[in-house]
Amino acid sequence: MRLLARLELKNLIDRPGDVGVSIYLPTQRTGDVEQGAIRLRNLVRQASDKLEAAGMRSPEVARILEPARALVEDPLFWHKQADGLALFLSKDQFVYYRLPYTFAERVVVSSLFHVSPLIPLFSASGMYYVLALSQNHVRLIQCTRDAAWEVTPDSVPERLADALQYDDFSKELQFRSAPAASPAGKSAMYHGHGEGKDVAKDNILRFLRVVDSGIKEALNNAGAPLVLAGVEYMRALYREVNSYPHLVEDGVEGNADELSAADLQRAAWGKVEPYFTRAHDMAVRRYGEGIPLGLTRNVVDQVVLAAADGRVSVLFASMGAQVWGRFSPEDRRVEVHREYRQGDEDLVDVAVVRALVTGADTYVLPAEKVPGGAAVAALLRY
Repeated sequence: MRLLARLELKNLIDRPGDVGVSIYLPTQRTGDVEQGAIRLRNLVRQASDKLEAAGMRSPEVARILEPARALVEDPLFWHKQADGLALFLSKDQFVYYRLPYTFAERVVVSSLFHVSPLIPLFSASGMYYVLALSQNHVRLIQCTRDAAWEVTPDSVPERLADALQYDDFSKELQFRSAPAASPAGKSAMYHGHGEGKDVAKDNILRFLRVVDSGIKEALNNAGAPLVLAGVEYMRALYREVNSYPHLVEDGVEGNADELSAADLQRAAWGKVEPYFTRAHDMAVRRYGEGIPLGLTRNVVDQVVLAAADGRVSVLFASMGAQVWGRFSPEDRRVEVHREYRQGDEDLVDVAVVRALVTGADTYVLPAEKVPGGAAVAALLRY
């Protein structure tokens, strides 16, 4: 599964044009996967009705929605799903993302794409990754405290033999594991033909460098902690080549091939929980220190403007809060409305996304944990 990077999120919110259609639906990895096609057909019909109600002519509506209708009729597409699907359509753009979590059906027609359901992928309040390593299988697991999804990107090789492109790798390098209590007293031995353990180690390092390159590209310095899982030897070698700046010092010991995504998520949570606790506590403390310096904002229109300017260092947003209105970045105008009006956007959503794409640490929290109990609260860089 391709991971959604912050740059792609920025491209979505900066999309030029006068109308955007955002469609979200739950999908199935197994079982009656074609239920997704039925759901999407119904949602496309809703989108068509909304566009026509907004005054768009039928031929233009048909052109915008044609890519989604094509997916409805593609049976192979529905056999390659995750837990959720997001589609974004406009006059000049069509992209979709298979997502590792589910959500309710939703169709939004607005001047901007509706991206708030994507925010859990970027929040600093609990997303982390586990890299499960062995010579035979590499998996990247995206986790929260309560859930896990395999999201191994195409840029990461599945096994050592793939990375080194050996047709008969098993003949060139053999790995033999001996029981811990064996008379030899060794837990593992590497055997090469004529060149010994140094060749084996060099090959594994070459393999891990390719893995590291793929991981760094996929995570794109997202700021989320990464936990290694595997035998000590593999984890130690990976640390030698690692270039991702948020690798957690402690890892999950054992044969990662024998652990499910849920097993890895549970084992890794204890390694990252202190990280999240420290980061959140520090963010709250920094916010408090910024109050007497005039570096905090908790009024939504002020936060939106600061986020759009790239001035937000830390943003706290109340989970589920919505403030309707309109934001015009061209003339720096924010309108806040008491109730939803046609063409409105969720300004909390706008603030969160703008903060995310400019590198702010963003926390989506229960309302009682947001400083001051506001819908949004921001600590400014300047």
